[in-house]
Amino acid sequence: MSKRPTIDLMTLTSQEASPMPEALQRTPVKARTPTANLQPLAFKVPPEFRRRFRQRAADADMKLNELLFEALEAWEEKKGVEKKNS
Repeated sequence: MSKRPTIDLMTLTSQEASPMPEALQRTPVKARTPTANLQPLAFKVPPEFRRRFRQRAADADMKLNELLFEALEAWEEKKGVEKKNS
């Protein structure tokens, strides 16, 4: 058996190194939802709805809760319901 060649770590960490594109942080499309003071919300939905919801969030580069917040705001606007601040 032959030994593996040693790896020169200096060449792997050169000044010209840059992050892989998929490792870059998402650029905010709009102001992100603050994560402080959030509480869990759990309910069951059909598998197809879950898949669609997750896909729509991914397509829009949004977190699931961001899509849920926007959906509620759109529903309130459509129904003419005034937002309550608690």
